[in-house]
Amino acid sequence: MRKILFISAAVLLLAACHKEPYPSDNDNQYLVYTSPGKDVDFAKFKTFDMTDSLLVIGQSEKPQYVRNDAVKEVILAFRKNMEERGFVYMHGSEDVDLGVQLTYVVKTERFVQYYTDPYWWLDYPGYWPSGYWGNWNGYYVPRPVTYTYTTNALLTDIVNLTDEVEEGKPLEILWTSYIGGPAGSTLKGDIDRMTDAIDQAFKQSDYLKTK
Repeated sequence: MRKILFISAAVLLLAACHKEPYPSDNDNQYLVYTSPGKDVDFAKFKTFDMTDSLLVIGQSEKPQYVRNDAVKEVILAFRKNMEERGFVYMHGSEDVDLGVQLTYVVKTERFVQYYTDPYWWLDYPGYWPSGYWGNWNGYYVPRPVTYTYTTNALLTDIVNLTDEVEEGKPLEILWTSYIGGPAGSTLKGDIDRMTDAIDQAFKQSDYLKTK
């Protein structure tokens, strides 16, 4: 299989410009964006290949390829959908039509907010007003309130491996998808949501088929 060039985070911006997100904002599922290349006839492609590892960005200083049970579940979900659309999986073949690159991005933000008022909970729903205990005057040491927020995303590129490409030039991207949102409390839950979102990406891309 020809080397699949890694597509940078610009893919995220590309995907975000083309498709309404799925699903609604309140059902605790990942958002799914999909974007086809211009005037692509997928019916002329018959075979595809993809790696058995996932390019992971954000868990260490450098990007790394990861291969474990969780990764395997995500890769198999994508492969299953491709095969259901009529594409034949040919791993390691030099004579293959499509290449699939999966990239997982995880990012954790840490926020610290300092409150000089002793009643840092003011206006927080369900909490009592400061007058409940009586108003105290004087100087108070600022209170740091810290929280973290983790998001993750799966970026997918399907590239054309049938055309001859000049050295140093990128492969033609035929389809991209962005799946992402807040990380859940368990890896199993995130994997379940991710595989459901992969199914949804194909549902909203009915043109992605060879039969």
